[in-house]
Amino acid sequence: MAYMKVKVEDLRTKLLATFQDKGFSFEDAKSVVDYLLWADMSGINTQGIIKMTGTEPLQDIKPKHEIKVERDTKLSQLVNGGANPAPLVSQRATGVVIEKAKEHGFGIVGVRNTFSSNGAQGFYAEKIAKNDLIGIVCSRSPASTTGFDSVDPLFGTNPIGFGFPTEDEPLVFDMATSAMTFYGLVLAKARGEKIPADMAIDKDGNPTTDPEEAMSGAILPFDRGYKGAGLGMMVEMLAGPLTNSAWVDNKTFKEEWGSLFMAIDPNLLIDTVTFKKNASDLISKVRRSRKKDGAEEIRLPGERAQLSRKEAERSGLVEVDAVIVKELGYQF
Repeated sequence: MAYMKVKVEDLRTKLLATFQDKGFSFEDAKSVVDYLLWADMSGINTQGIIKMTGTEPLQDIKPKHEIKVERDTKLSQLVNGGANPAPLVSQRATGVVIEKAKEHGFGIVGVRNTFSSNGAQGFYAEKIAKNDLIGIVCSRSPASTTGFDSVDPLFGTNPIGFGFPTEDEPLVFDMATSAMTFYGLVLAKARGEKIPADMAIDKDGNPTTDPEEAMSGAILPFDRGYKGAGLGMMVEMLAGPLTNSAWVDNKTFKEEWGSLFMAIDPNLLIDTVTFKKNASDLISKVRRSRKKDGAEEIRLPGERAQLSRKEAERSGLVEVDAVIVKELGYQF
């Protein structure tokens, strides 16, 4: 019984009640719940309601300090999240970066001091792209991923996402720079399952298939090599030192999560209509390329998640992990 299908609106009601019972306003609760449902409806089960559980469970958090703007210019903003849920703070940051880019052509917003991960970067990049802007979003998290022949955890799983407006749906690409997400370990542990042999090492640097050993050890870079570690380090630079969050083993800040949001108006270089036409032509050419033997179709980044969301919207049902539902104490 790995997965179960539940009504989207039933799950929404239970999640909203959980956050409102903790003292969040309806609007703030809705902001977090909208993200969680988007992730599970997209089929990204390591980034949805599982974040209610784990090492920093969202279900336990109460409203903390006020979300404050520490620096603001016409192009930029630095936000102190006040230890509030990262999806809540990140959606506010996304709104700000969209406004600045629409008015001035470019926007950049840094976020620090949030509680837990803001999840799938594609959620925010897609919002930016739906406003006819190019979105680039990245986040760092507490050290869990190694690299450069080290056996110590150096960086977080450090995801990065891109969103591009087209004449059709936005093109969205979202990836962790680690071989698997940290919540992939959480999910495997909750299910009592092993992880693949080439994903992580234990605290002594030995390969492991035990998710708990991997949590006390380190996840490998996505390519198990220098390029993956290098990209993870670049995300660490952007979402750590640049946002005045934490980095590597820096424990100066209690809340170690940091994120960076950028939005670019294509009109800075060419008009938006031309860019969307060009982008759509690029996609069309990729789709028309020859398929390798056995391939049924040319599938683009983000397409599987988009199709999953459309099916969930059509049926009114979302597939969630039964173990996580049980952990949350939800009855359906």
